[in-house]
Amino acid sequence: LLALNVRAREVITTPLSFVATAASVVHAGGTPTFADISDRDYNLDPQEVAGKVLRGTAAVLPVDLYGHPARFDELAESAGDKVKMIEDAAEAHGAMYRGRKAGSLGHVGCFSFYSTKNMTVGGDGGMVTTNDKRVADDIRKLRDCGRVSRYEHDVFGFTSRLNTANAAFGRVQLKHLDEWNERRREIAAQYHRRLRGLARVVLPPMGDQEVRPAFYVFAIRCEDRDALARHLGDNGIESAVHFPPIHLQPVFREAYGFSPGEYPKAEAAAEHMLSIPMFPGLTAPQVDFVSDKIIEFYGGRR
Repeated sequence: LLALNVRAREVITTPLSFVATAASVVHAGGTPTFADISDRDYNLDPQEVAGKVLRGTAAVLPVDLYGHPARFDELAESAGDKVKMIEDAAEAHGAMYRGRKAGSLGHVGCFSFYSTKNMTVGGDGGMVTTNDKRVADDIRKLRDCGRVSRYEHDVFGFTSRLNTANAAFGRVQLKHLDEWNERRREIAAQYHRRLRGLARVVLPPMGDQEVRPAFYVFAIRCEDRDALARHLGDNGIESAVHFPPIHLQPVFREAYGFSPGEYPKAEAAAEHMLSIPMFPGLTAPQVDFVSDKIIEFYGGRR
């Protein structure tokens, strides 16, 4: 964001993501604004973005939520040629959109290597991808104290270097990413076979010829979400909520005056999404056990 000079300008992003997506806009000196999501994939809705773009809009920041790539071609068309596209691919390592890998869909792509992600670095870390040499050079400086040479600094930078031990860990993990992602897709397909048609549950999209998700999580949209989470927990099954809406976080409400009801699709989804177990080491009997307990909770009604 700093390398793309969004200072004092507006950046449009999704309210359904981890808070860091929008907080990064604030840290870069920009103003975060939101557009609602599509119920089709829970990502930014291109039509909603089209209605939000103003003369001062610097960038659109879509999120590949749950490992499912956003509709970048439609979003770029909605935003227009003068607006930069910054891809939050933190949950989409190895996902594909129209023959392109996540992280290559915008002017800049951003990955997280946090310990829950599809590949990690044994601690906190991340990566920025771009094919713009000027942006790449600026980001290299910004992450390294604004350094031009050892003791010369021409911008106010940060200490955001990934240390070599973490990087080495990540390089080994990267060799297994395709294999692990394929296992995630197999697990997702098994969940779909077991839970398809279950009353009061909507399963995540499996992808098609254009989109190949990476299934960072397997998030179901369900009625009585919190009661289902308790039922799963009582049976030794962990689940999680991804994510409460960003615009309703206390800090964003206080700073920008957001209020409930502004982004109804995102708010409705946030009330009903539950992430059930998803990781490459999950066995077929374990997937069946989780599925059985969900079916049990809903009385097997289809």
